[in-house]
Amino acid sequence: MTRTIHRSGRALIASLACLVMMPLAALAQAPIPARDFVRETANVQMFGIESATLALHKSGSPAIKEFAHQLASEQGAVTSGLRRIVARRSDVALPDRPDARHLDLLRDLSGKQGAAFDEAYVAAQRSAHHEAALLMERYAGEGEDAELRDFATQSLPVFRELDRKAQALPATP
Repeated sequence: MTRTIHRSGRALIASLACLVMMPLAALAQAPIPARDFVRETANVQMFGIESATLALHKSGSPAIKEFAHQLASEQGAVTSGLRRIVARRSDVALPDRPDARHLDLLRDLSGKQGAAFDEAYVAAQRSAHHEAALLMERYAGEGEDAELRDFATQSLPVFRELDRKAQALPATP
């Protein structure tokens, strides 16, 4: 009898979880509006460049410094492309600074030194670049704005390569 109750309880919890998650999954599949894509891309780029600057000053790991140098260079090139697109338009704008989530990550990184910095930096880069690659891939495939979709398509290889390199960084340098 107890097993039946536990199974029924687990089945009920699983059913409720599905009901809660289904609307979220549907929202996640909705096309990304152009202004949201620009905002998210700019946030990733600002975070990438600012965190790379921190890494170049704080990290003692040659692998992290090499990654940070490449990241700053490639993010700068992508940022220039996005700025050129936005400069010609009035329907989208670049944010002045990273969003609260990315600012919190930057503050956290700023407060760390040595191995603690390296570990936090690697974790942040792995997450940020994986999310960025997925964002580019999704917009390249289903974005409604043709100019931004072309930008995402052209930028996707850069973001995939940065994601690959971030995932390959040693977890504890």
